[in-house]
Amino acid sequence: MKKYKNFLFITLGLVVVVLFLVFYPRSEQEAEKGDKTAETMKHEKEILYYTCGMHPSVRINPEDFEAGNKNCPICNMECIPVYKEAKSMEAGGQEEHGEHEKEEAQIRLSPRAQTLAGVKSEAIGFLPLFKEINTVGQMDFDERRMASVAAWISGRVDKLFVNFTGVEVKKGAPLVLIYSPELVTTQEEYLLAIETLEKVKQSRNEETIEGAQSLVRAAKRRLLLWGISEQQINELMQKKETSTHMTIQAPIGGTVIQKNVIEGQYVKEGENLYQIADLSHLWALGNVYEYEMIWVKPGQTVKLRSTAYSGEEFEGKISFIDPYLDPKTRSVKVRVDVPNPQNRLKPGMYVNVAINSQILEGIRGSEKPVYICPMCPEVVSDKPASCPECGMDLVKKGAAPSGAILAVPKEAVLDTGLKKLVYIEKEKGMYVAREVEIGPEATAFIDGTKQRFYVIQAGLSEGMKVVTQANFLIDSQSQITGQAEAIYSGALERNEKDKKKTPPAKHIH
Repeated sequence: MKKYKNFLFITLGLVVVVLFLVFYPRSEQEAEKGDKTAETMKHEKEILYYTCGMHPSVRINPEDFEAGNKNCPICNMECIPVYKEAKSMEAGGQEEHGEHEKEEAQIRLSPRAQTLAGVKSEAIGFLPLFKEINTVGQMDFDERRMASVAAWISGRVDKLFVNFTGVEVKKGAPLVLIYSPELVTTQEEYLLAIETLEKVKQSRNEETIEGAQSLVRAAKRRLLLWGISEQQINELMQKKETSTHMTIQAPIGGTVIQKNVIEGQYVKEGENLYQIADLSHLWALGNVYEYEMIWVKPGQTVKLRSTAYSGEEFEGKISFIDPYLDPKTRSVKVRVDVPNPQNRLKPGMYVNVAINSQILEGIRGSEKPVYICPMCPEVVSDKPASCPECGMDLVKKGAAPSGAILAVPKEAVLDTGLKKLVYIEKEKGMYVAREVEIGPEATAFIDGTKQRFYVIQAGLSEGMKVVTQANFLIDSQSQITGQAEAIYSGALERNEKDKKKTPPAKHIH
């Protein structure tokens, strides 16, 4: 029994020694390091306040949150925590980046947060851009290709060769046969003047001959003024017979768009009988807004589309721009000359008008090869060298296309009202906001697809990767905390247990 007790005491002693060695306190340096790590972790997890993902201006103190004030007073959504950033991380970020990047809001997203947010980015470059103006126009007659057919003499309409509107006629085609007593009298006077001239030619009195010739000229002039052609006058001289009727001919070839006479009607001199229009050329009249006037100039090619001919385009050229502005619509009327050889376009049709103007103002690419840094695209050199920022070797870049302008996708630009922001992907998962100066919205064809861009005037350079999708989400989270990991973990990466415990708050907008 005594031996058993001794063995038990020895065993217990060994166990105490082992435990003592295992849990022996570390050195002061390791202990201090561990305390600092614990303090840093505690500091990082410290909650500054609670805010609403929809209304970043809402801030609730941790004490009020614990007291039960957990929902947004505006939309009643559950508030999420905003954690205090570790000072060591802030210092490290300042040492790692330059002075310019100290002012930039850096946002880091975990791979899961990037996937949930659907973040996409693409590199910007030089593109041939054009300004596209879309408006609605209406087809109209070309006023330079219209003619009015009037009665040159009073009389009775005995026959109509064109008795309804819409008939196509050729130049010189007969339109109306008119009986006129005045015409008969004038023809007889003309024949009598010719006969008198033939008789006095045998006389040697020059004054008599000159008088007879003047009578012939006066009678012929009256016939010509009434629309009698030279051919008809020559026929009258040969046949020596007066005609009781006068034929009015078409002055131009085209389509009869108006008819104002019927058979048996008496007409007066100068009365309008027909209206003829040549429809082989038409006008398209469209309105261009005041802010688009700078992009419209005479001679530009215009594309037209009509719902009557789906998928088919017609071309025209701007021939005239009204010199005044319509104060009601704040627009200027633009006239487009449109060839219409087959008369497919009809006056009165509505058409969609697209005016394209090439953009020439903006940041242009180098006309000769240059060397740029793959990590710092703003670093450009004319000869091979090393990047002064990161030390990498510069990569040769070919010359930019002729007429190309530096452009950024439209969806990458956030308009805050006072400034324009673009989020740049510095590295995978890290994004910084950059204020940029943009020009007009423009269009370019990428792989045959029309895409929208903004002209870059300052703030970006070729090769920079900009966020084109989920940049609104990144911007909203950066306004809440400046570092989106905490918000994404609270708003996007909540586990299923938390979701079951806390049902989503009802949105009361």
